[in-house]
Amino acid sequence: MKKRNIVIIGISTGGPKTLRGFFDGLPLLDASIVLVQHMIKCANRSLCATLNSLTEMEVKIASHGESMKPGVVYFAPSEVHLKLINNKMIQLVESPKVCFVRPAVDVTMKSIRKTAEDNITGVIMTGMGMDGTDGLSYIKSIGGVTFAQDEITSVVWGMPKSAIKTGKVDYVLPPEGIRKKLISQLGRLPG
Repeated sequence: MKKRNIVIIGISTGGPKTLRGFFDGLPLLDASIVLVQHMIKCANRSLCATLNSLTEMEVKIASHGESMKPGVVYFAPSEVHLKLINNKMIQLVESPKVCFVRPAVDVTMKSIRKTAEDNITGVIMTGMGMDGTDGLSYIKSIGGVTFAQDEITSVVWGMPKSAIKTGKVDYVLPPEGIRKKLISQLGRLPG
């Protein structure tokens, strides 16, 4: 049986510019991607539209109760946490902030469950603070693959640095390097 690929990306300060570079030319991957960007709500739609214009994947704001499909990037809306139910369905929750933010990528990553059917990948990119540190460690503990952005390309190296300090990060790369590695690991959907 073919495994499903799930990628969860956490990013904060410097995110929009970094994400433009990461998604530019990204092919239609055989994966569902959940993107957690700390930002004000009014900017959600414009960033989604920009990213949509750069990649073959569909980039959309995630909806409560939506089932995830390969080839789609699910953008976590501002002001709510995004959890995954059985690694398949999106749940948006208005629970308290975690690491001073909502949505927090820690919440999303820690909602993943280890299954024989899923390959899980966690990515932490530029940003201030520690969001993603516990989540990335958790993904590694259930057999997932973990990435962090390198210092030289990070606008603020707080989140990646904190994650790297745990010793649970498999690859430390610039955004383009992460993109290339994901393409080679996950493969493409027929377009």
